[in-house]
Amino acid sequence: MSRVLLADIGGTYARFTLANGHLTGGTWSTEVGSRANAIDAMRDFLAIDHGDEPIAGALLAAAGPVEGGRCKLTNAAWVLDEEEIGRALSLPWVRIVNDLEATAGGLPDLTAAQSRQIGAGGSAIPGAPMAIIAPGTGLGMACVIVGPAGRSVVTSEGGHASLASMGSYYDRVVAILRQRYGRVSIERVLSGGGLVNLHQAIAELEGCESPRRTPSDVTAGAFDGSSPLCRAAVDAFCAFLGAVAGDVALTFGARGGVFIGGGIVPRFIDHLAHSAFREQFVAKGRMRAYLERVPTRVILHPTPAFAGLMNLARLANEQPRPRASR
Repeated sequence: MSRVLLADIGGTYARFTLANGHLTGGTWSTEVGSRANAIDAMRDFLAIDHGDEPIAGALLAAAGPVEGGRCKLTNAAWVLDEEEIGRALSLPWVRIVNDLEATAGGLPDLTAAQSRQIGAGGSAIPGAPMAIIAPGTGLGMACVIVGPAGRSVVTSEGGHASLASMGSYYDRVVAILRQRYGRVSIERVLSGGGLVNLHQAIAELEGCESPRRTPSDVTAGAFDGSSPLCRAAVDAFCAFLGAVAGDVALTFGARGGVFIGGGIVPRFIDHLAHSAFREQFVAKGRMRAYLERVPTRVILHPTPAFAGLMNLARLANEQPRPRASR
């Protein structure tokens, strides 16, 4: 099997590796903001490749909507274009997919040790839809269905849907954010920037003066005991995450489970397990009993998008896809 270049390109980091049915080397990572474009990053990665086999093509998972073989990252300046990348790197074919499409496509391949169940929940129903919600630099959502013909992934831009009501306290927090932004999407609270937004809104709600913090400042202050406001922001984040995950489960009928991805939640997974996450997940009125049977799990795999890309790479080696022409 020929080697294929795999990439997981988010709003903050881009990760690259090579595969020929299995990963052939380590993962190389770079900050997206440190390079002008994706081609420069891929050239740097390929410069350290000492393999003898040629590279047959590239599969790129990108954090943004993909249309016509092109993707503008939602939360970064890079623009990825299949034809341009293929021409610049002399690759026979290039395919770009949404990053959550890749991650969702790999959910059935995750082992029990590569995720952790949160809350009691039930058992996943084999063959039922599996959904993912992934807070990171932004917020992604997707769903995978495994059928006789293989895996079908449904992607979405659900992170930009409006944030739903959760109760009086949370409504007051959202009202403050609405004054600032006009409209509050889910991503406004469930992302790295969302942690900062929650911290600022809760500080204003409590009538406290607080300096603007980074997302890592908020999580650090929450767990080193130095900031009750930071702890309140993380608690609110967990509650909102549970409520939104419950909505995702209902929307997709995700009886195969709802998975939490992204780089934020694994940093405080123990806290999530004891937070309001699961209660908010099931708190859907007459649909509570339905959701109590749906398991919720946090992905622990360091590069879950590669699991889905590996499946696409195998298919690509069987049926190479030519570069798009426009």
